[in-house]
Amino acid sequence: MRSLHNASGLWRFIRASVKGFSALPLLVAPLLAASLFPAKGLAQVRFQPQESAVLLKDGSTQREAGALRQAMQRWRENPKDIATATSTARTAILAAIRHGDLRWLGNAQAMLEPWWTSQEIPGDTQFVRALIRQGKHDFEGALADLNAAIAKDPQQPEFWAWRFAIYMVRAELPKAKEECAAIGRRFGSAEQSSCYAVLLYRTGNPAQAVLELDRLSLHPDYQGQNAQEWLAFHRGEARRVAGDRTGARKVWESHIRAGTASHGVRVALIDLLNREGAYLDAWKFNDKLPRSDALLVAAIQTARALRNGQEPALVSEFSQRLSQQAARGDSINERPIIKYKLEINQDPKEALRMAQLAWKTEREPADALLYALAAIRSGMPDQATALLRWQSETGYREPELDRLLGDIRQAGSARGKQ
Repeated sequence: MRSLHNASGLWRFIRASVKGFSALPLLVAPLLAASLFPAKGLAQVRFQPQESAVLLKDGSTQREAGALRQAMQRWRENPKDIATATSTARTAILAAIRHGDLRWLGNAQAMLEPWWTSQEIPGDTQFVRALIRQGKHDFEGALADLNAAIAKDPQQPEFWAWRFAIYMVRAELPKAKEECAAIGRRFGSAEQSSCYAVLLYRTGNPAQAVLELDRLSLHPDYQGQNAQEWLAFHRGEARRVAGDRTGARKVWESHIRAGTASHGVRVALIDLLNREGAYLDAWKFNDKLPRSDALLVAAIQTARALRNGQEPALVSEFSQRLSQQAARGDSINERPIIKYKLEINQDPKEALRMAQLAWKTEREPADALLYALAAIRSGMPDQATALLRWQSETGYREPELDRLLGDIRQAGSARGKQ
């Protein structure tokens, strides 16, 4: 299932997921706004990193950096060749996913600009365009491209896997379950196992998901680096959802110490450490510079708790990113920004407004947690009753979110008795 697992780097986060991108310096937010490109079709400067600036430090190798630079050079030599543009755009997207550097997503769109509105393109090109569109939160456009790509070339597991991922982000579980079943029918049980495991812990059965994911970690088809990174995230996340924070921490720390951890695994671990109050460990694991937006917000939280004198500089850095976003007119609400408003600015009402807006398109557990926290801290738990319906429909359970939703439910009952 190598092709499927290469694609599944966003299944969190895609985390988180489709939503799992997190922007790096000069970038504010996991995915790009609709106005990335000016009329001439060139990416804004901040989305055009030089190859020497590509951030390939986190568990990567010089060979990986060299491959990316070579791909960029091939495209420059023949930018009108659709096969070259598609291959290079895919390479750029993988860099954006694995290293949390969205500037490469901007480059990817520039590469496909000559065919951006065309439907007369190969399925692989349509698939890559779908990834860019989902990165801009154009989920309808992404699904349209994925549907077309599958119609043209239905034997590509990664096409199906990414459509499954979008259904999960939108909490369209009946469609996600059918997609996972279709993957099994078309590609076999080994291909189906990964989406099945994710569905298990996202629908209230994390203990069984842990067993399934641990089994997959030993499967011969899951021994590649991308597959192991994907498994590391989900093996830890399933344990966390089951209430085994110690087990989650062990999985994620072990993966990072092995030197191959993706950005998503690092974000998950540091968020967990901050929630547990293990601030010294959180600071130690958050030492890769420059930091993505998600890691920068986490670093601010850690620095504030440790009182280590780093908070002012970190806040200034993030404020600059927000100013750049405002200057561009970006309007996408992202988890790091909502979290910043809630935890750093301590403005729960603004965080609630943003969380409600984000909930219209992204309905993953991480979105639900921020939404619930913002509603409770703002003193308006009645504004988050949509989360009660979401939990009832999905069956998703985890200790921290269960506690928050219990408070929201209790507040509603109290008002009903008045």
